[in-house]
Amino acid sequence: MSLLTMKSSLFFALILTATTASAVDFKTQIAPIFRNKCYACHSVTKKVKGKLALDDDKLPEQIGAGKNIIPGQGAKSTMYVNCTLPNDDADVMPPEGKNKLTDAELATFKAWIDEGASLTGGGAAPAPAPAAMPAAAGGVMKWTNTEGKTIEAEFMGLQGDGVLLKIPSTGVTHILPLSKLSAESQAQAKAATK
Repeated sequence: MSLLTMKSSLFFALILTATTASAVDFKTQIAPIFRNKCYACHSVTKKVKGKLALDDDKLPEQIGAGKNIIPGQGAKSTMYVNCTLPNDDADVMPPEGKNKLTDAELATFKAWIDEGASLTGGGAAPAPAPAAMPAAAGGVMKWTNTEGKTIEAEFMGLQGDGVLLKIPSTGVTHILPLSKLSAESQAQAKAATK
């Protein structure tokens, strides 16, 4: 195997690892939790308590800054926090310990939020290009995640608490939570917007 082939193989492996390997898939992992544990009180097909509907078509209304699910911030997302409260807390969900999420379900739910709360697939969902590109955007740079894995991608800008990175080989732009990048890569992203 040539050095170029090995480098190309490693690059593709790193991209796949950084964008999908540990990604939580909404349709196969999160939607079933909502259906089994939440729909009795939070579905338009049954009833909608607290103005919170978790049906697939209503869920986008709950995702975003200042909403019940804050992409990239599971520990700060009201829906996750309420599921982790003690049974005697007035805000615990589900209430009175009914149909409580298991530790594994809670970990999956938090990981999904931390990875960006994508409804279209696992983890780093393809993101739209920002309306106004910062002057410093562009150029392929090295990016390292918190696990020490590195990829080369073009910086496209910041969007909320995420960084938009375009993979040169595919031309696909992904949004990754800043919290998933190493401190150096976070600083690199912030510096590139100045």
